[in-house]
Amino acid sequence: MTTAGEVTLRIRTSIAIAIVALILLGGSALRLYGLTFQSLWLDELFSMVFSRSDLPFKDIVRVYLDDVHPLGYPFLLHLWLLLFGDTDLAGRSLSAALGILGIAVMLLTGRRLISTEAGIYAALLTALNAYHIAYSQEARMYTLVFMLAALSYGALVSLLHQPGWRTAVSYGLVTAAAAHVHYYALVMLLGQVVAAATVLIARRARWRDWLPLLAGSAIVGLAVLPWLGAVRRVLAMDEYWPTPPKPWFFIDYFHAYFGRSLILSLLFGVLLAAVPFLVSRRPGVDRQAGAPPPATVAWLLAASVVVSLAAAFARSVLIVPMLQPRFTIVFLPAILLLIAIALARLRPRPLRALVAAGLTVLSLAGLLRSGYYTEARKEQWREAVDCMLTDPRFDVRTDACLAVLAPGFQYYVDQRSAALRIGEATVEALQGMVDDGPAPPVLWLLVARNQDPAEEFRRLQRQHYLRTDQFVFLKTAVERWELRAQPEPDGGGEATR
Repeated sequence: MTTAGEVTLRIRTSIAIAIVALILLGGSALRLYGLTFQSLWLDELFSMVFSRSDLPFKDIVRVYLDDVHPLGYPFLLHLWLLLFGDTDLAGRSLSAALGILGIAVMLLTGRRLISTEAGIYAALLTALNAYHIAYSQEARMYTLVFMLAALSYGALVSLLHQPGWRTAVSYGLVTAAAAHVHYYALVMLLGQVVAAATVLIARRARWRDWLPLLAGSAIVGLAVLPWLGAVRRVLAMDEYWPTPPKPWFFIDYFHAYFGRSLILSLLFGVLLAAVPFLVSRRPGVDRQAGAPPPATVAWLLAASVVVSLAAAFARSVLIVPMLQPRFTIVFLPAILLLIAIALARLRPRPLRALVAAGLTVLSLAGLLRSGYYTEARKEQWREAVDCMLTDPRFDVRTDACLAVLAPGFQYYVDQRSAALRIGEATVEALQGMVDDGPAPPVLWLLVARNQDPAEEFRRLQRQHYLRTDQFVFLKTAVERWELRAQPEPDGGGEATR
Protein backbone atom coordinates (compact mmCIF):
# COMPACT_ATOMS: atom_id res chain seq x y z
CA MET A 1 0.00 0.00 0.00
CA THR A 2 1.33 3.38 -1.03
CA THR A 3 1.82 5.78 1.85
CA ALA A 4 1.21 9.51 1.75
CA GLY A 5 4.95 10.10 2.04
CA GLU A 6 5.65 7.99 -1.04
CA VAL A 7 2.99 9.83 -3.02
CA THR A 8 4.47 13.15 -1.99
CA LEU A 9 7.96 11.95 -2.97
CA ARG A 10 6.71 10.82 -6.39
CA ILE A 11 5.01 14.15 -6.97
CA ARG A 12 8.15 16.07 -6.01
CA THR A 13 10.27 13.83 -8.23
CA SER A 14 7.93 14.36 -11.18
CA ILE A 15 7.98 18.11 -10.64
CA ALA A 16 11.79 18.11 -10.43
CA ILE A 17 12.06 16.12 -13.67
CA ALA A 18 9.68 18.51 -15.42
CA ILE A 19 11.65 21.54 -14.19
CA VAL A 20 14.94 20.00 -15.34
CA ALA A 21 13.47 19.21 -18.76
CA LEU A 22 12.17 22.77 -19.06
CA ILE A 23 15.57 24.20 -18.10
CA LEU A 24 17.37 22.05 -20.66
CA LEU A 25 14.86 22.85 -23.40
CA GLY A 26 14.93 26.57 -22.61
CA GLY A 27 18.72 26.64 -22.38
CA SER A 28 18.95 24.82 -25.71
CA ALA A 29 16.59 27.28 -27.38
CA LEU A 30 18.58 30.26 -26.11
CA ARG A 31 21.78 28.77 -27.54
CA LEU A 32 20.45 27.53 -30.88
CA TYR A 33 18.27 30.49 -31.83
CA GLY A 34 20.05 32.85 -34.24
CA LEU A 35 23.17 30.68 -34.16
CA THR A 36 24.50 32.08 -37.45
CA PHE A 37 22.94 35.54 -37.26
CA GLN A 38 26.30 37.12 -36.54
CA SER A 39 29.24 36.77 -38.91
CA LEU A 40 32.24 34.87 -37.61
CA TRP A 41 34.83 37.26 -36.18
CA LEU A 42 38.62 37.02 -36.35
CA ASP A 43 39.22 34.43 -33.61
CA GLU A 44 36.37 32.24 -34.87
CA LEU A 45 37.72 32.46 -38.41
CA PHE A 46 41.11 31.37 -37.09
CA SER A 47 39.45 28.32 -35.53
CA MET A 48 37.53 27.45 -38.69
CA VAL A 49 40.40 28.04 -41.13
CA PHE A 50 43.03 26.13 -39.16
CA SER A 51 40.81 23.25 -38.01
CA ARG A 52 39.03 22.72 -41.33
CA SER A 53 38.20 19.18 -42.39
CA ASP A 54 40.77 18.95 -45.21
CA LEU A 55 43.71 20.03 -43.05
CA PRO A 56 46.02 17.18 -41.92
CA PHE A 57 46.54 16.74 -38.19
CA LYS A 58 50.24 17.55 -38.51
CA ASP A 59 49.40 20.93 -40.04
CA ILE A 60 46.95 21.68 -37.21
CA VAL A 61 49.69 20.86 -34.70
CA ARG A 62 52.17 23.08 -36.55
CA VAL A 63 49.79 26.06 -36.67
CA TYR A 64 48.82 25.85 -33.01
CA LEU A 65 52.36 25.17 -31.90
CA ASP A 66 53.41 28.40 -33.63
CA ASP A 67 50.45 30.19 -32.05
CA VAL A 68 51.07 28.45 -28.68
CA HIS A 69 47.42 27.44 -28.22
CA PRO A 70 46.46 24.05 -26.73
CA LEU A 71 45.27 21.40 -29.17
CA GLY A 72 42.21 20.04 -27.35
CA TYR A 73 39.62 22.25 -28.97
CA PRO A 74 41.19 22.43 -32.48
CA PHE A 75 41.28 18.64 -32.71
CA LEU A 76 37.70 18.31 -31.48
CA LEU A 77 36.53 21.00 -33.91
CA HIS A 78 38.40 19.29 -36.77
CA LEU A 79 36.61 16.00 -36.07
CA TRP A 80 33.29 17.81 -35.80
CA LEU A 81 33.83 19.54 -39.17
CA LEU A 82 34.74 16.20 -40.73
CA LEU A 83 31.27 15.00 -39.74
CA PHE A 84 29.20 18.10 -40.44
CA GLY A 85 31.14 20.19 -42.97
CA ASP A 86 33.12 23.44 -42.92
CA THR A 87 30.30 25.91 -42.32
CA ASP A 88 29.40 28.59 -39.80
CA LEU A 89 26.53 26.44 -38.58
CA ALA A 90 28.73 23.39 -38.09
CA GLY A 91 31.46 25.32 -36.23
CA ARG A 92 29.08 27.09 -33.91
CA SER A 93 26.86 24.07 -33.35
CA LEU A 94 29.76 22.37 -31.57
CA SER A 95 29.95 25.23 -29.07
CA ALA A 96 26.16 25.22 -28.69
CA ALA A 97 26.14 21.47 -28.04
CA LEU A 98 28.92 21.85 -25.47
CA GLY A 99 27.02 24.74 -23.89
CA ILE A 100 23.88 22.61 -23.54
CA LEU A 101 25.96 19.76 -22.14
CA GLY A 102 27.47 22.25 -19.70
CA ILE A 103 24.00 22.94 -18.27
CA ALA A 104 23.57 19.21 -17.58
CA VAL A 105 27.05 19.00 -16.03
CA MET A 106 26.22 21.88 -13.68
CA LEU A 107 23.00 20.10 -12.70
CA LEU A 108 24.86 16.90 -11.83
CA THR A 109 27.73 18.71 -10.10
CA GLY A 110 25.42 20.80 -7.91
CA ARG A 111 23.35 17.73 -7.06
CA ARG A 112 26.41 15.67 -6.11
CA LEU A 113 28.03 18.40 -4.05
CA ILE A 114 25.01 19.80 -2.22
CA SER A 115 21.49 18.69 -3.11
CA THR A 116 19.09 18.07 -5.97
CA GLU A 117 17.66 21.55 -5.49
CA ALA A 118 21.10 23.15 -5.66
CA GLY A 119 21.79 21.21 -8.85
CA ILE A 120 18.58 22.50 -10.41
CA TYR A 121 19.49 26.07 -9.48
CA ALA A 122 23.00 25.61 -10.88
CA ALA A 123 21.51 24.38 -14.16
CA LEU A 124 19.00 27.24 -14.23
CA LEU A 125 21.68 29.87 -13.61
CA THR A 126 23.85 28.39 -16.37
CA ALA A 127 20.96 28.15 -18.83
CA LEU A 128 20.11 31.83 -18.33
CA ASN A 129 23.64 33.18 -18.05
CA ALA A 130 24.24 35.78 -20.76
CA TYR A 131 27.99 35.13 -20.80
CA HIS A 132 27.57 31.41 -21.27
CA ILE A 133 24.95 31.93 -23.97
CA ALA A 134 27.23 34.30 -25.91
CA TYR A 135 30.13 31.84 -25.92
CA SER A 136 27.79 28.99 -26.78
CA GLN A 137 27.35 30.83 -30.07
CA GLU A 138 31.04 31.26 -30.89
CA ALA A 139 33.28 28.78 -32.69
CA ARG A 140 35.80 28.94 -29.84
CA MET A 141 36.85 26.79 -26.91
CA TYR A 142 35.08 28.59 -24.08
CA THR A 143 32.03 26.38 -23.53
CA LEU A 144 34.29 23.32 -23.60
CA VAL A 145 36.61 24.70 -20.93
CA PHE A 146 33.57 25.84 -18.89
CA MET A 147 32.20 22.29 -18.88
CA LEU A 148 35.57 20.75 -18.00
CA ALA A 149 36.12 23.35 -15.27
CA ALA A 150 32.73 22.47 -13.74
CA LEU A 151 33.76 18.81 -13.70
CA SER A 152 37.13 19.76 -12.22
CA TYR A 153 35.63 21.75 -9.33
CA GLY A 154 33.25 18.88 -8.60
CA ALA A 155 36.10 16.36 -8.72
CA LEU A 156 38.17 18.52 -6.36
CA VAL A 157 35.46 18.48 -3.71
CA SER A 158 34.99 14.73 -4.14
CA LEU A 159 38.76 14.25 -3.82
CA LEU A 160 38.78 15.87 -0.38
CA HIS A 161 35.50 14.37 0.79
CA GLN A 162 36.24 10.83 -0.37
CA PRO A 163 40.03 10.72 -0.83
CA GLY A 164 41.34 7.80 -2.80
CA TRP A 165 43.04 6.85 -6.02
CA ARG A 166 39.81 6.81 -7.98
CA THR A 167 38.90 10.38 -7.08
CA ALA A 168 42.53 11.46 -7.55
CA VAL A 169 42.64 10.02 -11.07
CA SER A 170 39.24 11.52 -11.94
CA TYR A 171 40.35 14.95 -10.78
CA GLY A 172 43.71 14.70 -12.55
CA LEU A 173 42.26 13.57 -15.89
CA VAL A 174 39.46 16.12 -16.11
CA THR A 175 41.72 18.99 -15.04
CA ALA A 176 44.38 17.86 -17.51
CA ALA A 177 41.75 17.85 -20.25
CA ALA A 178 40.84 21.43 -19.33
CA ALA A 179 44.52 22.42 -19.47
CA HIS A 180 44.68 21.10 -23.02
CA VAL A 181 41.80 23.37 -23.97
CA HIS A 182 42.85 26.65 -22.33
CA TYR A 183 45.93 27.66 -20.33
CA TYR A 184 43.76 29.34 -17.69
CA ALA A 185 42.96 25.84 -16.47
CA LEU A 186 46.48 25.86 -15.01
CA VAL A 187 45.62 29.07 -13.16
CA MET A 188 42.49 27.29 -11.94
CA LEU A 189 44.64 24.36 -10.81
CA LEU A 190 46.82 26.69 -8.73
CA GLY A 191 43.78 28.09 -6.92
CA GLN A 192 42.31 24.63 -6.38
CA VAL A 193 45.52 23.22 -4.90
CA VAL A 194 45.93 26.16 -2.53
CA ALA A 195 42.28 25.96 -1.42
CA ALA A 196 42.51 22.21 -0.91
CA ALA A 197 45.74 22.65 1.06
CA THR A 198 44.00 25.04 3.47
CA VAL A 199 41.30 22.42 4.12
CA LEU A 200 43.88 19.70 4.75
CA ILE A 201 45.84 21.97 7.05
CA ALA A 202 42.66 22.88 8.96
CA ARG A 203 41.95 19.17 9.37
CA ARG A 204 45.50 18.60 10.59
CA ALA A 205 45.78 15.94 7.94
CA ARG A 206 48.58 13.39 8.03
CA TRP A 207 51.03 13.24 5.16
CA ARG A 208 49.19 10.28 3.64
CA ASP A 209 46.04 12.36 3.40
CA TRP A 210 47.90 14.68 1.04
CA LEU A 211 48.73 11.93 -1.43
CA PRO A 212 45.46 11.98 -3.47
CA LEU A 213 45.76 15.75 -4.04
CA LEU A 214 49.43 15.41 -4.98
CA ALA A 215 48.64 12.47 -7.26
CA GLY A 216 45.85 14.36 -9.04
CA SER A 217 48.12 17.36 -9.54
CA ALA A 218 50.92 15.10 -10.81
CA ILE A 219 48.57 13.61 -13.40
CA VAL A 220 47.90 17.12 -14.71
CA GLY A 221 51.63 17.81 -14.85
CA LEU A 222 52.37 14.58 -16.73
CA ALA A 223 49.53 15.22 -19.18
CA VAL A 224 50.81 18.73 -19.95
CA LEU A 225 54.43 17.51 -20.30
CA PRO A 226 54.24 16.88 -24.10
CA TRP A 227 53.09 20.48 -24.57
CA LEU A 228 55.60 21.87 -22.06
CA GLY A 229 57.57 23.78 -24.69
CA ALA A 230 54.53 25.81 -25.69
CA VAL A 231 53.62 26.40 -22.03
CA ARG A 232 57.14 27.67 -21.33
CA ARG A 233 56.90 30.01 -24.30
CA VAL A 234 53.65 31.40 -22.90
CA LEU A 235 55.19 31.88 -19.46
CA ALA A 236 58.22 33.56 -21.01
CA MET A 237 56.13 36.22 -22.74
CA ASP A 238 56.97 39.71 -21.55
CA GLU A 239 54.41 41.40 -23.79
CA TYR A 240 50.78 40.54 -24.39
CA TRP A 241 47.82 42.42 -25.87
CA PRO A 242 45.44 42.82 -22.85
CA THR A 243 45.64 46.11 -20.99
CA PRO A 244 46.81 46.04 -17.37
CA PRO A 245 43.86 45.42 -15.03
CA LYS A 246 42.62 47.82 -12.39
CA PRO A 247 42.41 46.62 -8.76
CA TRP A 248 38.62 46.49 -9.03
CA PHE A 249 38.67 44.48 -12.28
CA PHE A 250 36.47 41.71 -10.87
CA ILE A 251 33.52 44.09 -10.45
CA ASP A 252 33.59 44.77 -14.19
CA TYR A 253 34.05 41.08 -15.00
CA PHE A 254 31.21 40.07 -12.68
CA HIS A 255 29.00 42.68 -14.36
CA ALA A 256 29.87 41.19 -17.76
CA TYR A 257 29.00 37.66 -16.61
CA PHE A 258 25.37 38.71 -16.19
CA GLY A 259 24.89 40.70 -19.38
CA ARG A 260 25.93 44.03 -17.81
CA SER A 261 22.54 44.28 -16.16
CA LEU A 262 23.00 46.39 -13.02
CA ILE A 263 20.06 44.90 -11.15
CA LEU A 264 21.13 41.32 -11.96
CA SER A 265 24.72 42.03 -10.96
CA LEU A 266 23.54 43.48 -7.65
CA LEU A 267 21.18 40.59 -6.92
CA PHE A 268 23.75 37.93 -7.75
CA GLY A 269 26.37 39.87 -5.82
CA VAL A 270 24.14 39.90 -2.73
CA LEU A 271 23.53 36.13 -3.05
CA LEU A 272 27.26 35.52 -3.43
CA ALA A 273 28.04 37.63 -0.36
CA ALA A 274 25.36 35.79 1.63
CA VAL A 275 26.88 32.33 1.06
CA PRO A 276 29.05 32.31 4.24
CA PHE A 277 26.05 33.16 6.41
CA LEU A 278 23.73 30.68 4.72
CA VAL A 279 26.07 27.68 4.91
CA SER A 280 27.05 28.33 8.52
CA ARG A 281 23.56 27.56 9.86
CA ARG A 282 21.46 24.39 9.78
CA PRO A 283 24.23 22.27 8.23
CA GLY A 284 22.05 19.20 7.79
CA VAL A 285 19.20 20.85 5.87
CA ASP A 286 18.77 20.03 2.13
CA ARG A 287 22.04 18.16 2.03
CA GLN A 288 22.38 15.28 -0.42
CA ALA A 289 23.02 11.94 1.26
CA GLY A 290 26.77 11.40 1.39
CA ALA A 291 27.51 14.95 0.24
CA PRO A 292 30.31 16.96 1.88
CA PRO A 293 29.47 19.73 4.37
CA PRO A 294 28.14 22.81 2.54
CA ALA A 295 30.64 25.06 4.32
CA THR A 296 33.53 22.96 2.97
CA VAL A 297 32.12 23.04 -0.56
CA ALA A 298 31.62 26.80 -0.41
CA TRP A 299 35.11 27.37 0.96
CA LEU A 300 36.78 25.23 -1.70
CA LEU A 301 34.91 26.96 -4.54
CA ALA A 302 35.34 30.50 -3.21
CA ALA A 303 38.98 30.13 -2.14
CA SER A 304 39.90 28.51 -5.46
CA VAL A 305 38.46 31.42 -7.44
CA VAL A 306 39.96 34.09 -5.19
CA VAL A 307 43.46 32.57 -5.26
CA SER A 308 43.33 32.01 -9.03
CA LEU A 309 42.20 35.56 -9.76
CA ALA A 310 44.70 37.01 -7.29
CA ALA A 311 47.54 35.10 -8.97
CA ALA A 312 46.43 36.25 -12.44
CA PHE A 313 46.14 39.83 -11.21
CA ALA A 314 49.58 39.77 -9.58
CA ARG A 315 51.21 38.44 -12.74
CA SER A 316 49.30 41.00 -14.82
CA VAL A 317 50.66 43.84 -12.70
CA LEU A 318 54.18 42.57 -12.03
CA ILE A 319 55.12 40.71 -15.22
CA VAL A 320 52.73 40.89 -18.18
CA PRO A 321 48.95 41.50 -18.48
CA MET A 322 47.07 38.21 -18.72
CA LEU A 323 43.61 39.05 -17.41
CA GLN A 324 40.85 39.17 -20.00
CA PRO A 325 37.16 38.67 -19.13
CA ARG A 326 36.54 35.77 -21.50
CA PHE A 327 39.57 33.87 -20.17
CA THR A 328 38.00 33.87 -16.71
CA ILE A 329 35.03 31.82 -17.92
CA VAL A 330 37.00 28.94 -16.40
CA PHE A 331 36.03 30.31 -12.96
CA LEU A 332 32.37 30.95 -13.82
CA PRO A 333 31.17 27.42 -12.90
CA ALA A 334 32.43 27.90 -9.32
CA ILE A 335 30.74 31.30 -9.07
CA LEU A 336 27.42 29.95 -10.36
CA LEU A 337 27.64 26.96 -8.00
CA LEU A 338 28.16 29.32 -5.05
CA ILE A 339 25.10 31.33 -6.05
CA ALA A 340 23.13 28.08 -6.45
CA ILE A 341 24.14 27.11 -2.91
CA ALA A 342 22.82 30.44 -1.65
CA LEU A 343 19.53 29.99 -3.50
CA ALA A 344 19.07 26.42 -2.26
CA ARG A 345 19.54 27.47 1.37
CA LEU A 346 17.28 30.51 1.38
CA ARG A 347 14.39 30.27 3.82
CA PRO A 348 11.42 30.13 3.75
CA ARG A 349 10.66 28.10 0.62
CA PRO A 350 8.24 30.71 -0.88
CA LEU A 351 11.02 33.32 -0.69
CA ARG A 352 13.38 30.95 -2.49
CA ALA A 353 10.84 30.33 -5.26
CA LEU A 354 10.14 34.06 -5.58
CA VAL A 355 13.84 34.93 -5.90
CA ALA A 356 14.42 32.18 -8.48
CA ALA A 357 11.41 33.30 -10.52
CA GLY A 358 12.52 36.94 -10.35
CA LEU A 359 16.04 36.10 -11.50
CA THR A 360 14.62 34.06 -14.38
CA VAL A 361 12.36 36.88 -15.57
CA LEU A 362 15.06 39.53 -15.20
CA SER A 363 17.64 37.39 -17.03
CA LEU A 364 15.32 36.72 -19.97
CA ALA A 365 14.17 40.33 -20.11
CA GLY A 366 17.75 41.59 -20.02
CA LEU A 367 18.79 39.23 -22.78
CA LEU A 368 15.92 40.25 -25.06
CA ARG A 369 16.21 43.95 -24.26
CA SER A 370 19.95 43.95 -25.01
CA GLY A 371 19.32 43.26 -28.69
CA TYR A 372 21.63 40.26 -28.58
CA TYR A 373 19.60 38.35 -31.17
CA THR A 374 18.80 41.31 -33.42
CA GLU A 375 21.81 43.66 -33.53
CA ALA A 376 25.08 43.03 -35.37
CA ARG A 377 27.87 43.05 -32.77
CA LYS A 378 30.64 41.03 -34.33
CA GLU A 379 33.01 41.94 -37.14
CA GLN A 380 31.10 41.67 -40.39
CA TRP A 381 33.49 39.67 -42.57
CA ARG A 382 30.60 37.80 -44.18
CA GLU A 383 28.76 41.00 -45.05
CA ALA A 384 31.89 42.51 -46.62
CA VAL A 385 32.43 39.46 -48.85
CA ASP A 386 28.75 39.34 -49.82
CA CYS A 387 28.85 43.05 -50.68
CA MET A 388 31.71 42.48 -53.11
CA LEU A 389 30.40 39.25 -54.66
CA THR A 390 26.88 40.59 -55.20
CA ASP A 391 27.97 43.97 -56.58
CA PRO A 392 26.74 44.06 -60.24
CA ARG A 393 30.10 45.54 -61.26
CA PHE A 394 32.08 42.60 -59.85
CA ASP A 395 33.52 40.31 -62.55
CA VAL A 396 35.32 37.25 -61.21
CA ARG A 397 36.96 36.71 -64.63
CA THR A 398 38.85 39.99 -64.73
CA ASP A 399 38.72 41.61 -61.28
CA ALA A 400 41.34 40.99 -58.61
CA CYS A 401 41.03 41.09 -54.85
CA LEU A 402 43.54 41.77 -52.09
CA ALA A 403 42.76 41.87 -48.41
CA VAL A 404 44.05 42.63 -44.97
CA LEU A 405 43.95 39.26 -43.12
CA ALA A 406 43.08 37.48 -46.37
CA PRO A 407 42.46 33.93 -45.00
CA GLY A 408 39.41 35.13 -43.09
CA PHE A 409 37.85 36.67 -46.18
CA GLN A 410 38.87 33.65 -48.27
CA TYR A 411 36.86 31.47 -45.89
CA TYR A 412 33.66 33.31 -46.81
CA VAL A 413 34.55 33.40 -50.50
CA ASP A 414 34.92 29.63 -50.38
CA GLN A 415 31.60 29.37 -48.53
CA ARG A 416 29.99 31.15 -51.49
CA SER A 417 31.76 28.79 -53.93
CA ALA A 418 33.24 31.73 -55.81
CA ALA A 419 36.24 30.97 -58.04
CA LEU A 420 38.31 33.76 -56.53
CA ARG A 421 41.64 33.64 -54.75
CA ILE A 422 42.35 36.51 -52.39
CA GLY A 423 45.91 37.64 -51.80
CA GLU A 424 47.33 39.57 -48.87
CA ALA A 425 47.41 43.34 -49.33
CA THR A 426 51.18 43.66 -49.56
CA VAL A 427 53.41 45.78 -51.78
CA GLU A 428 54.87 42.62 -53.31
CA ALA A 429 51.44 41.23 -54.26
CA LEU A 430 50.30 44.48 -55.86
CA GLN A 431 53.62 45.07 -57.63
CA GLY A 432 53.40 41.58 -59.08
CA MET A 433 49.95 42.31 -60.53
CA VAL A 434 51.17 45.50 -62.14
CA ASP A 435 54.50 44.17 -63.41
CA ASP A 436 53.26 40.85 -64.77
CA GLY A 437 50.49 42.58 -66.73
CA PRO A 438 48.00 43.14 -67.92
CA ALA A 439 46.96 44.72 -64.62
CA PRO A 440 43.44 43.84 -63.50
CA PRO A 441 40.98 46.55 -64.60
CA VAL A 442 39.34 46.55 -61.15
CA LEU A 443 40.98 45.88 -57.80
CA TRP A 444 38.82 45.13 -54.77
CA LEU A 445 40.37 45.72 -51.37
CA LEU A 446 38.88 44.08 -48.26
CA VAL A 447 39.90 45.62 -44.95
CA ALA A 448 39.38 43.91 -41.58
CA ARG A 449 39.54 45.13 -37.99
CA ASN A 450 40.07 48.68 -39.30
CA GLN A 451 43.67 47.74 -40.10
CA ASP A 452 44.70 49.89 -43.04
CA PRO A 453 47.42 48.43 -45.31
CA ALA A 454 50.93 49.82 -45.06
CA GLU A 455 51.50 53.31 -46.46
CA GLU A 456 53.83 51.89 -49.13
CA PHE A 457 50.98 49.70 -50.36
CA ARG A 458 48.60 52.67 -50.43
CA ARG A 459 51.10 54.77 -52.33
CA LEU A 460 51.55 52.12 -55.02
CA GLN A 461 47.80 51.52 -55.14
CA ARG A 462 47.03 55.19 -55.70
CA GLN A 463 49.71 55.34 -58.37
CA HIS A 464 47.99 52.72 -60.52
CA TYR A 465 44.36 52.76 -59.38
CA LEU A 466 41.62 55.25 -58.57
CA ARG A 467 39.17 54.47 -55.78
CA THR A 468 35.60 54.68 -57.03
CA ASP A 469 33.61 53.29 -54.12
CA GLN A 470 33.78 52.27 -50.48
CA PHE A 471 31.38 50.33 -48.27
CA VAL A 472 31.91 50.31 -44.51
CA PHE A 473 30.63 47.60 -42.16
CA LEU A 474 31.29 46.77 -38.52
CA LYS A 475 35.12 46.63 -38.36
CA THR A 476 35.32 45.66 -42.05
CA ALA A 477 35.23 47.64 -45.28
CA VAL A 478 35.11 47.03 -49.05
CA GLU A 479 36.90 49.35 -51.49
CA ARG A 480 36.60 49.30 -55.29
CA TRP A 481 39.52 50.65 -57.33
CA GLU A 482 39.63 51.13 -61.12
CA LEU A 483 42.83 51.02 -63.15
CA ARG A 484 44.13 54.41 -64.25
CA ALA A 485 44.69 55.03 -67.94
CA GLN A 486 48.20 56.16 -67.08
CA PRO A 487 50.04 55.58 -63.80
CA GLU A 488 50.47 58.63 -61.58
CA PRO A 489 54.15 59.19 -60.80
CA ASP A 490 53.44 60.71 -57.39
CA GLY A 491 50.73 58.32 -56.35
CA GLY A 492 47.93 60.61 -57.52
CA GLY A 493 44.74 61.58 -55.81
CA GLU A 494 41.57 59.54 -55.45
CA ALA A 495 37.87 60.02 -55.82
CA THR A 496 35.55 58.60 -53.19
CA ARG A 497 31.87 58.49 -52.62
